[in-house]
Amino acid sequence: MKKIIAIVEDDVNQRQHYAEALRNCGYEVAEYADRTAALKAFQQTLPDLAILDIMLGNEVGGGFEICRFLKDKDAQFPIIFLTSRGDELDKIYGLQLGAWDYQTKPVSLNFLITRIQSLFQIKNNTSANSQSTNFQHIGDISIDDASMTMKWKNIPVNLTPTEFDILRAILNTPSGVSIEDLVSATRQGVVEDNTINTHILHIRKKFKQVDSEFSCIKTRYGFGYSWTC
Repeated sequence: MKKIIAIVEDDVNQRQHYAEALRNCGYEVAEYADRTAALKAFQQTLPDLAILDIMLGNEVGGGFEICRFLKDKDAQFPIIFLTSRGDELDKIYGLQLGAWDYQTKPVSLNFLITRIQSLFQIKNNTSANSQSTNFQHIGDISIDDASMTMKWKNIPVNLTPTEFDILRAILNTPSGVSIEDLVSATRQGVVEDNTINTHILHIRKKFKQVDSEFSCIKTRYGFGYSWTC
């Protein structure tokens, strides 16, 4: 069965451009020009993945509102923000809402399609191994690479795939891992240093939600990060 991808984008030319490329790759695509139309459709049935612009017409945060709705429906629902808004605060907010990826326009179609394929593969692997008990323990953290899940003191920490990859890279290098190596760990091509810092900020926040005393991710100024517990 074809995967269904929803594109919520108010620029008709951009929306059709992305939709045509995805259909050529074998996906079924549903197009929406505004938040109201998208939410009306999503109330009936959810697609398999959503690509959201943030500013939709006169709604400066319309995409954020859609993201909240989808995450309320399914906490693991894969969302990609594709937007011209590259401000760090927007990126932080989008990731805090639970988006799996945040890309700033322009993005090549080949790159976008590769990211979508990667996210579907990750989601499939996570679903297939959701009952896995093959956890590796490093102190108080438990890691299951098959399902890309982590627990802190036996409490699940809900990381996105990108966050999991970044934290796994830190855990794999006790002496500390550089920003450049963390960029490679994201498997996202060109990634700014500030984007890595944003992911780290979000990872720390998620751990603090389950343990207010959490402080294991240390900043190595001018280099990167290390795990010290």
